[in-house]
Amino acid sequence: MPYIHITHAPGAGLTEYRAVVEALGPEPVTGNLLHIVGESDGVLHIVDVWDSSVSADRYAAERLFPAFEKAGVRLGPETRLEVFDTEIVQGTMD
Repeated sequence: MPYIHITHAPGAGLTEYRAVVEALGPEPVTGNLLHIVGESDGVLHIVDVWDSSVSADRYAAERLFPAFEKAGVRLGPETRLEVFDTEIVQGTMD
């Protein structure tokens, strides 16, 4: 079942995002179906769709958290996460 992970990080922006991406390196991200990032009003927004929560959790533990540390990026306590399982329904918005 697809799994949605949305991050809202006040005080972070595309500069911090790019530093983490560089620290991640070029290896593909297993299980990530869609990744969208944008910045508005001083808040970094990241939307990820995963094939499962297991894939998302594995990626965070094995690659993402170490990349944050390597890049020297720390998110503040006001960072908000929204996570939920979902279904993909094709053709309903035509």
